[in-house]
Amino acid sequence: MSKRKNGEGRGEEVVGGTSKKIKTTHLGAAEPTKRSTNQEPAYSTEEKTVHTNRRLRTFGRFARKESWKARRQQKIEAAGKKDCPQETLPGSPQKKNKQLSKRRETGWQISDAVGGYLVDFDPVFSVDDKYLLLAYKSSIRIYSTNTSLLIRTLSASTKQSGITAFALSASNPSQLYVALSQGLVEKWDWTEGQRLGKWIINSQIYDITVVSQISHNVEEDLVYTVDGRAGSWMITAHHLRLGKGPPQTEAHTLYKSTDPIASFKALESGKVVIACMGSRLILGNITSPPASVLKKVKYTWREVTAPEWITTFDARISDGQKEATGGGTVKASPKSRTSVDVVTGGLRGSVYIYRDLLASLIQKERKKHMPTPVAQHLHWHRTGVGAVRWSADGNYIISGGGETVLALWQLETGQKQLLPHLSASIESVVVSPSGVSYAIRLADNSAMVVSTAELQPTFSVSGIQVTASRPPSTHVPDLPRLTEPITSLSMLRRPAAVVSRSSVDQLLLAVPGEFSSRFGISGTQHAAYLQTLGIRSGSQVSRQALTRTKVTDKNIGPEANTIEEPNVVLLQISHDGQWLATVEEWTPPRQDILFLATNEQDTIEKQILRMEIYLKFWQRDDVSQQWELVSRIEAPHHISDQSSQYLGRIYDLLEDPSSPGFSTIGDDGIVKIWRPRIRYRDGIKVKRREGQSMVTWSCRRDIPLTALGKLEDRGNSIVTARLALSADGSLLVAGYQSLSSSSLYLIDIESGNIRIVRPDIFAGPLIGLGIIDRYLIALTENLVVWDIVDDRIQYEITIRSYGLSSRRQVNAMHFAVDQRSKNFAVAIPEIAKVGSETKLGSRLAVFDPTQPIPISMTSLSQRLIALLPLEQKRGYVTIDSAAEIRTLTPSSPLPSLSTEEKEQPARQNSLGNMYDTSIGTLLDETKNSATNALLLKDSPESVENLLVDSADDDVLIVRQHQLAEIFDPGNPLALPSITTLFEQVVGLFSKKPSR
Repeated sequence: MSKRKNGEGRGEEVVGGTSKKIKTTHLGAAEPTKRSTNQEPAYSTEEKTVHTNRRLRTFGRFARKESWKARRQQKIEAAGKKDCPQETLPGSPQKKNKQLSKRRETGWQISDAVGGYLVDFDPVFSVDDKYLLLAYKSSIRIYSTNTSLLIRTLSASTKQSGITAFALSASNPSQLYVALSQGLVEKWDWTEGQRLGKWIINSQIYDITVVSQISHNVEEDLVYTVDGRAGSWMITAHHLRLGKGPPQTEAHTLYKSTDPIASFKALESGKVVIACMGSRLILGNITSPPASVLKKVKYTWREVTAPEWITTFDARISDGQKEATGGGTVKASPKSRTSVDVVTGGLRGSVYIYRDLLASLIQKERKKHMPTPVAQHLHWHRTGVGAVRWSADGNYIISGGGETVLALWQLETGQKQLLPHLSASIESVVVSPSGVSYAIRLADNSAMVVSTAELQPTFSVSGIQVTASRPPSTHVPDLPRLTEPITSLSMLRRPAAVVSRSSVDQLLLAVPGEFSSRFGISGTQHAAYLQTLGIRSGSQVSRQALTRTKVTDKNIGPEANTIEEPNVVLLQISHDGQWLATVEEWTPPRQDILFLATNEQDTIEKQILRMEIYLKFWQRDDVSQQWELVSRIEAPHHISDQSSQYLGRIYDLLEDPSSPGFSTIGDDGIVKIWRPRIRYRDGIKVKRREGQSMVTWSCRRDIPLTALGKLEDRGNSIVTARLALSADGSLLVAGYQSLSSSSLYLIDIESGNIRIVRPDIFAGPLIGLGIIDRYLIALTENLVVWDIVDDRIQYEITIRSYGLSSRRQVNAMHFAVDQRSKNFAVAIPEIAKVGSETKLGSRLAVFDPTQPIPISMTSLSQRLIALLPLEQKRGYVTIDSAAEIRTLTPSSPLPSLSTEEKEQPARQNSLGNMYDTSIGTLLDETKNSATNALLLKDSPESVENLLVDSADDDVLIVRQHQLAEIFDPGNPLALPSITTLFEQVVGLFSKKPSR
């Protein structure tokens, strides 16, 4: 069999003197496939038209609701049935069209987003302290402070708008105002979950607060906002009214500035407004009596400059005379009896307290000889203060920052009390209305409530902690730092993630300790922790450290430089869920290498040569529900030559789907097979305390890829490499891309022999490999499906780049294979229009390996950062750059891939059969699965199990452990909502449970 290329984007396969056209289409744009150009074959005019249209297909054409049968019939009439590329598939066209129509009728559905990151805004208590309201990007979530359970979710009206701020109504605490990024304000009854109204403000809203006032003997809300428009920042007061007609709004700008307003507060029914801008505090007090007409309200503004840049502040109204700094008292003037106390937190870690600040500024205006107000100075934090608050009685100051410590300052004695060892930097502190609790929001996307008396946590909720894409919430000046930006190649990789195979609907992620954007300075982005997350609830089940790290203390070197943690770049779990394999990398800081290097390039090379790379194997402890380290292999793919030793990076890590084992491929161009074995000492089995034999991991087989040249040259030539295994674990495919070529290797796992080598099947960076039955799928700059049995390209699709750089294009593309439904999913970048802004989103498509037309397509406004197959059922799970999780599943079971369709007997119309598949379809699926297993590996036991499991498919059985998996996720705080639990239980009784 030979193959030749003819023209751009088109090829012919020559078998026994006859040729068959290879299908080439385009995904996302009409870009020609990069192939070698030979003599153009003599097509007729009609054939040229057909083939040109075939090359110009895009995702947009795939999305049209035009009948595939009609389009196929047109092609058959124009080009002739013999030349239709689908004729190379087994089965008649009519039957395939019928099957494809069935797949489209079943449809796919994408779930609502769960997870997401907390908006950089303070949590809000209900007036009775029973509920805590937290703002996420697309929803407000209401939690019970007694049980930590989610009570209700208030979703934004438009998916394009993100929530920026929210506040309770001052006149009716059961109502809530929510500000959206597109200049909208919504009003909700959060106790009932009803949206009451919506107003268009026509400017970006950054902060919101609500006060009450009496108008015509009726108490109503006055909404203050910080909004920006055309480079200016404004403090605006709004009357937002609802009536029988459309919602009405009356607005009046109180203050305008060209400098960004970081935050503000309105006190005493709006009589005093305080805002901070950089190192300045702006205080405004009302100078005219409250009027029914908002535009008649006037404020007098005064300014005070703080000793350092203000990162956070709090203000309160106090009664009576207060002691001033340096002795004496400051008394409010007769015309202004308001006493305003202000506390600020600085960028360099200082806390400043201003007593009766407004009266001091008024007196200074009247008496020019009066000194500038002097603040009381407290200093313990060594980094910027993230949050500062007055206690309910005004006797304490509560502050927190990057030290992961909550500090309580007793003002009368000057003593402080510390609550250490929180999980991440503190970004917000809120005192409950009763003063008995503190709500704390942390930089690892979690929140907690602690009691003021015992300082013990009474509430906790933790979300997904993968690094999210969000802009800095506060502009701050750059401070001199010794730690340079992280530029290691490992940071360009996507987050390591895998779906659990032992627990239902759980996701394992390698996550950083925190990802704060409070000061525009991201925390360490190295993924040093393993987070187990509920897919349906988006809540954390557990978290543990994977690398050498200090969980709560900041790693600071002797020169005040940050000590970077190792970064987990690859993560896989065994087929039985009992073993975990991780790959971690660590690069020494640049300042530690400078004295060894002569120039910048030499510095980078010496950093790479001194990298630390470890392959670790972990075992699941069912008692502690944690992973225990069993084996650690240093530099498993190192490259040695006469002058130096390069540790060698690991490009891919893959689990064995049939037995405990993993495979790796690295810079040395060798595929390594890793297996567990019992540990012996002096010929005696080493046993654990429980009496079980201890296990260690070792390399059972090395498979060199023969075409990669000399060993010492491989580390400099390989750009990327990927692995794929067949469903039964008998066939391993290794693909690599070097600076000069690319190849695919088909390897027999049992013997370790390379059976087939196919060079130049794909071009460009290799993003993903997968095997479905007889088809090998490779995602690069193109999507290539190769029929292994017939040794031909099934089809090829070109992917549009949108002008993105190669690195951004690769980072935005994802690939996953679902062996249950025998299809694969591809995510590609897409330019999305969000309001007036253009941003990079993703388009998600699901393909059958036999057809180039997607069976499902979904556009997402956020760029995907992970795409994984669901292990317990059919479908996929996605994580986007907003840290939101979605599942894409077929709305009903997919039909069999069998080419023989049989008449199926009618089923009884019962609830148990409404969503079930027919007996004939199940038998066809069993037959195909057994046949494919026999083609790749002689495994009669697995085939027998398939037949036995399918013997009673018409009997509905719900087992006890299936209900237990729904109601016992491992952590009671990770339970989903009542609605989700109900849907899961109904799902068990409405269709055949998975076995």
